[in-house]
Amino acid sequence: MFENDAESLFILVVDDNPDDLYLIRRDLLSLGHRVAGVSTATEALEHIAEAYPDVLMTDVGLPGMDGIELLQTVRARTDGSWIPSLVFTGSLDEATQMRALEAGADAYLCKPASREMLHAKLGVILRLKAMQRQAEARNRELARYRSLQEEEQRLARFVMERLINREALGDPAVSHWIASAAEFSGDLIAAARTPGNVLHVLLADGAGHGLAASLNVLPVTAPFYRMTERGFGIDAIAREINSKVRALLPVDRFIAATLVAVNFRERYMTVWNGGNPGPLLVRPDGGVRLHFNRHHFPLGVVDDDEFDGTVDSHVVNPHDHLLLFSDGLIELEDAAGQALGVDGLGAALQGLGADLRLPRLTEIVHDLTGGNPPRDDISIAQIALTDTPQPVPAVSSADFPAAPTASDWRLVLRLGAADLKRLDAVPLVLGAIEQFEGVRPFAGRLFLVLSELFNNALDHGLLRLPSSLKVGAEGMDVFLDERARRLARLEMGAVEFELSLRQGDGQPPVLHISCADTGPGFDHEEQIRFAGGEPSSEDILKGHGRGIPLLLRVCEEVRYSGVGNRVDVLFRLAERLP
Repeated sequence: MFENDAESLFILVVDDNPDDLYLIRRDLLSLGHRVAGVSTATEALEHIAEAYPDVLMTDVGLPGMDGIELLQTVRARTDGSWIPSLVFTGSLDEATQMRALEAGADAYLCKPASREMLHAKLGVILRLKAMQRQAEARNRELARYRSLQEEEQRLARFVMERLINREALGDPAVSHWIASAAEFSGDLIAAARTPGNVLHVLLADGAGHGLAASLNVLPVTAPFYRMTERGFGIDAIAREINSKVRALLPVDRFIAATLVAVNFRERYMTVWNGGNPGPLLVRPDGGVRLHFNRHHFPLGVVDDDEFDGTVDSHVVNPHDHLLLFSDGLIELEDAAGQALGVDGLGAALQGLGADLRLPRLTEIVHDLTGGNPPRDDISIAQIALTDTPQPVPAVSSADFPAAPTASDWRLVLRLGAADLKRLDAVPLVLGAIEQFEGVRPFAGRLFLVLSELFNNALDHGLLRLPSSLKVGAEGMDVFLDERARRLARLEMGAVEFELSLRQGDGQPPVLHISCADTGPGFDHEEQIRFAGGEPSSEDILKGHGRGIPLLLRVCEEVRYSGVGNRVDVLFRLAERLP
């Protein structure tokens, strides 16, 4: 009746009475168990040293080391590993029972014990073993889960650091701080410069918290860095990121984002803000000069045909700073439940110099959170509007092959009125010609040349904007506003680029660039006079110098034709000091 309803066990029995040992072995064997019998504690310890039994059964009254001391020794030698034990004795006095339990006995019985009682006691141990196996399985599963989770977090942290914490974030014009609500932040700050030395900064706030929110913002990093490197404007970058987020993430995983472009050369900046609090333009004394409060939809909310890429442009004082922040900062509450708000943030900045603002804001966050993680991720970025140019790398003859591969190519791009309103022509052209051998080392200077050619063709040729609009403290604001209005109304006209490579024997190749517009032309001599002559070499290295004077300084040859609506330049693909 017992053989089929019990698990087969290997049982070590210790009893110095041969008759009792025989009877117990017989009953255990009849119950379907495997049994080994010894008569002393020393023999039992030797047996256990070779192989752990499933159950240890021992008499209390053994010669020398008694059964309870045996249990204590076994526990000490097995480093806490559990061997179920059953103690049998001829006396059931309370003191003996207490000693047995304290030594680790799981059950005990009085000799002589019937086979039924022995079966019942082993049933208790079997249930204990089953519970132990379940606990060990759970522990193994938890350990495996913890190991997988740690590996996933390690990989996620590595990816986040590579994608988000780029070296470009060390730009001297940008200082930043992020406080995470969880181990991973759903906020990110990124910064990079275009080939024309325009600084781009992105502050993004993904929906939710932790790793899921951090994964949300990953689609924004690659387009931001790639398109900035190629010279696209922040409106085009915002549109591209919106398309990526819309395609890759669920509808409830939108991303609030602020994109800023600082043009140090022309001393103005543009802001695109979708879903974040509007940035603050801060004076040197800490007072708020301007609150950018235009709000678009967050990235990923609307389709491309509904996306609004309109940017706010503003001429800047180079001594001012721009402050970007996520809503986690202004939603911080004090003990009375009063949120900090934009007004409270402005008051906190009052009277503080630029170097003291981030430390003060981190102190406020610490005070309002009591040093605990905030309820929402908090990110802050401060952008200096003073020109902090990056070093211009020298291009030496070592960058050219000893025997350049013969190349014969010609590229033509013509953009009509509709395309001029929505496309960045310069990155399109530069992205195409960079693929040809020997062009990439000069991408920065070529970007400047192409930008000047295109801007002159569009602004002065098609839109008929006089440079005199830029004169005065508010001149650039007036110029940019008028440019936006005229471009929106543009219905006819085109700008055409034509580029080809010329190569001579033993000479570095020369890039021939032609830019023409369908406008009535303009007085390029007047442009040179207005710019005040040619800029210095130092100015060119910093990206300063306007229009035609810059072309004259950088290019081998600059030639206008017709009424000034076509210009041809030669750019030598070799080191040339500006």
